[in-house]
Amino acid sequence: MPERILLLSWTIPPETSGSAVVVGNLAKQFSRAEMVVAGERAWGRPAVAWRHEWAQPAYVTAGWPPGLRGARWWRWLQFPLLVARCLYLVRKHRCTSVVVVFPSEAFLLAGYLTARWTGARLVPYFHNTYVENRTGLSLRFARWLQRRVFASAAHVFVISEGMVDLYRERYPGLACSALPHSFNEDLPVFTPPPGPGTPLHFVISGTVNESCREAVVRVCAAIAQVPDAALTILSGTSEAHLRQAGILRDGVRRATVSRDEVIARLGQADIVVLAHGFHGGLSADEYRTIFPTKTVEYLICGRPILAHAPAGCDLTRFLLEHDCALVVTDPSTQALLDAIARLRSDATLRSRLVRNALEAARAFRAPRVAAILRTTLQEA
Repeated sequence: MPERILLLSWTIPPETSGSAVVVGNLAKQFSRAEMVVAGERAWGRPAVAWRHEWAQPAYVTAGWPPGLRGARWWRWLQFPLLVARCLYLVRKHRCTSVVVVFPSEAFLLAGYLTARWTGARLVPYFHNTYVENRTGLSLRFARWLQRRVFASAAHVFVISEGMVDLYRERYPGLACSALPHSFNEDLPVFTPPPGPGTPLHFVISGTVNESCREAVVRVCAAIAQVPDAALTILSGTSEAHLRQAGILRDGVRRATVSRDEVIARLGQADIVVLAHGFHGGLSADEYRTIFPTKTVEYLICGRPILAHAPAGCDLTRFLLEHDCALVVTDPSTQALLDAIARLRSDATLRSRLVRNALEAARAFRAPRVAAILRTTLQEA
């Protein structure tokens, strides 16, 4: 029987969140005969182009208006419908594997139940840590669910090598490997980035949440002190949330754009900024292992990367190993201002970082990542 996959994720295109981008890029490497992509129908997001030959999208729950309270309860109210629709899709398309994406607890539970009740292989795909990032009563449920998911899983995928190291340390014997984020665009040919414009244009892309919020605030405060500078934030995060955090101010623009437009918009910058949280409302393990989805888009955009990230985390290790970003691990405004001055004045540095970023991006080409998924499922 040919392999058929139900790829189940809370967020799928046209949602602009990290997991939705990961899922969308991966799904483009599979045909409708191979994969069904199931998730929540996003509310009010820009449309993305979707070809008929790519994996078939199926919306199994309805989204909640961004910015309104009650989204969590709305998703759990839809849980019986979510499970019923997943069972229907597996039986209709005769799926042999259920690849279920976490960070949604409800979708992880639905994927687990669907696999148990249909006999399909269970292959969880963790984009974030789970038990390591819970406390109190939610920790008890997380331990219960993760223990059963790990016991039933044919294989466990995680988003980064940092998470592989953590899981092999915490859960000896668990069949676990990295399935990284990917890109479908052609890898650009290196061309030296243009000299800095007037004003000096910075772009930050991605959701602003606890994984990066305090670092983004610090970067924005530093940019505000740079003479003749402008900042654009490409994010699905609400304007009210960004303003409350002190990120939106004079000289800062916010836009929500389709994933199809992100790389072109990054290419309009003089410097792209990659901010990774040093601390906040998440666990130390989470900050150590996060590999932001937007990193791959930054690598192929053809502009120098200014990264603000803590020493010792997986993202910092990767960027330093490949020498593909100017990394600031000192959580001070002055350190950021010094790095901005270096990038602004050193054309050789800008070119070296862009060239190395394009080389580092080869590991994230979508055909390669899809081949990892296909091979692992065949061997599971």
